[in-house]
Amino acid sequence: MRFGLFLTWLGVVACAACATLAPSASADEANAGPPITVRYPVAFETPYKLGSRPTLRSTAAAKTEEEALSRWNIGGRNGEWHPHPRVIVDNVRVDGHIRSSVVLSTSRAKGYWHIRQCYDVALPDKPELRGKMSIRFTIRHTGTAIRPVLVGKPTLDDPKVVDCIRQSFRKITFARTRRGDARATLDIAVSPGDAPMKRVEDPPVTPGAGTLPLSTVQAVVAKHAGDRIQRCFVDAATRVPGLWGRLVLRADVAPNGGIRELVEVESSFPDPQTTQCAIDAIRPLGLPPPRGGDVRVLIPIRFGQAR
Repeated sequence: MRFGLFLTWLGVVACAACATLAPSASADEANAGPPITVRYPVAFETPYKLGSRPTLRSTAAAKTEEEALSRWNIGGRNGEWHPHPRVIVDNVRVDGHIRSSVVLSTSRAKGYWHIRQCYDVALPDKPELRGKMSIRFTIRHTGTAIRPVLVGKPTLDDPKVVDCIRQSFRKITFARTRRGDARATLDIAVSPGDAPMKRVEDPPVTPGAGTLPLSTVQAVVAKHAGDRIQRCFVDAATRVPGLWGRLVLRADVAPNGGIRELVEVESSFPDPQTTQCAIDAIRPLGLPPPRGGDVRVLIPIRFGQAR
């Protein structure tokens, strides 16, 4: 089918959707259709209101779907792609009656998210922040970690992050020692991921009181921005071989249907230029005025094939 004919057909779909506006968000989700493909490999999934992504009823099927979605939301490209910050805990030295392998595995398993919470908050303002530090602490015979102190001078150049990571080891409970207290020293290295770190929104964004016919949003985006977004991906695929993934954009839709803000959420698309290109294509669009006030709608787009 030629692209021009496809757009003509899509216009009919959009008009039909406009003529039968759904009375509620739940009804919109029930009437959601399949993804609209604009000259493979770009597909526009059915949008959903913030916090109301439809899920499968079957627990097993829903788990499989979530795992696949998680993989798509990270995406990939030829070569290494690590969207999330990296944490390395290594070189454990132990003085006392507890195995160093136990201290290492526990520090990695239980300390990872504590370290990430300290480190991630600084990355939006310092996207290149990286470095190393060494910590020594005492493990009581009960497994409680106490008195964490720095060993040497950290190369991680942010005193607040360094102190937060040091203090976080008080939250870890280790296995009981075989006899008496033990002292452990380990090295920690942190570095940013390939995807920019998003700020934590405070206060959190609310879904809004309004409702929109979601299939109409899907049709409008595909019809009026589809060709440009297709070019975004074609250009990116020549620049970034093997590029694929799912891009989820949150549109803040005003009561008059205008898009006030458009930001990436949920996903970490492997090419920021494609993300910005898609944002520039969608931002000028006018959507139907929401019923009941403004609304936040998530617009998912899939690019390429999973590898």
